[in-house]
Amino acid sequence: MFDMKTATVRQVQHHLSEVLRWIEEGEEVLVTKRNRVVAKIVPARDKTQTVKWPDFVTRSSRIWGKGVRGKSVSRIIIEEREERH
Repeated sequence: MFDMKTATVRQVQHHLSEVLRWIEEGEEVLVTKRNRVVAKIVPARDKTQTVKWPDFVTRSSRIWGKGVRGKSVSRIIIEEREERH
């Protein structure tokens, strides 16, 4: 796991400008109270930014090849739903 900045509630109250500078620089900040995480402050995402989703199809093809033997996921879900009723 990567190193994430942390700040106590007191530090946030008394040094808000410093914490906000970290966030503006792209840092995520965990806020703690009595050594327990109570909040996570993350940089706001610009509305023009798009979320880059992983290419799940390519990844699964690398792992399992062209196809997976057995029932399709949709068939498994349908059967599970039928068992509940």
